[in-house]
Amino acid sequence: MKMLLDKHRLITERQQRAWSQTQLAEVSGLSLRTIQRIEKNGKASLESVKALAAVYSLNINDLRIINTDEVDQPENMQPNMVNFCFLSLSAKILTTTVFILITLVLLFMFWTNIPPAWINEIRGTIFSNQLSASILNIISTSLVIIFALIIAMLIGLIFDAISNKGFYHYMKYCMKSGKFSVTRAFANAQQAIIGYGKFLAKPLIISGIIILISIAGVYLNMEDYQKDNMARFLQKF
Repeated sequence: MKMLLDKHRLITERQQRAWSQTQLAEVSGLSLRTIQRIEKNGKASLESVKALAAVYSLNINDLRIINTDEVDQPENMQPNMVNFCFLSLSAKILTTTVFILITLVLLFMFWTNIPPAWINEIRGTIFSNQLSASILNIISTSLVIIFALIIAMLIGLIFDAISNKGFYHYMKYCMKSGKFSVTRAFANAQQAIIGYGKFLAKPLIISGIIILISIAGVYLNMEDYQKDNMARFLQKF
C-alpha cells in the first residue's frame, strides 16, 4: 500500500537545495518519472519514501500527511495540507534584493551626512548622547539595517499575499482548517531560516547589476566638480 506525502514539502525541500527533478532522481536512486509522479500526486511506495527521507535527512513521518488507509480516497476528498514557509522562493529573492538596495542607499546617506535626519533623532531619543561617537555610529547603522529589513520583509509578505503563497497562504489554510501546529511551524520556520542563505547569490547578483548601472549612469551625468567631490569622498576609505 502506498503512502500519501506532503508534496509541497517535497518540492520545497528539493528547491531549497537547488536541485532539479533529474538531480533528485540521481541522488535518491529513483527514476525521474517516479519523482515527477510523487511531486504531482504525493503518492509513493514505502521504499520511495525511505529513499526521499534519507536524501533530505528527514524521518518518514516528516513527509507523511495522512494514514495510508486514506490514499485510495478520490483526490478531491484528500485533505489539503500546506507546508509552512514564511516566504516563497520568489519573495525571498525579492526581499533580499530590496533589503540590500535599501540598506546600501540609507547607509550611503547616513555616512555622507545626507538626510534622513530621523536616524539620529531616533537614536537620540532612545540612547544617551554621552556615548562615544563610534558607539553612536554603530547604533545608527543598526537602526538603518533594522528599518531596511522591516521594509523588505513587508514587501515580501505583500508579494506573497498577492501571489497566494508563503506565510499568507499558510495562515489562510490554518484559519480555514482550524488547525495549527506550533511545533511544526517552529521547526519549519527554523529550517527556512537556515536555508535562507542559499538564496543570497541571485539577490546579490541582481543588486550588484542595479548598483553598477546606477553608478555608471550617475557618474556619466556628473559635472566635473561633482566628480572631484566624489573622488575626495572615496579617498576617505
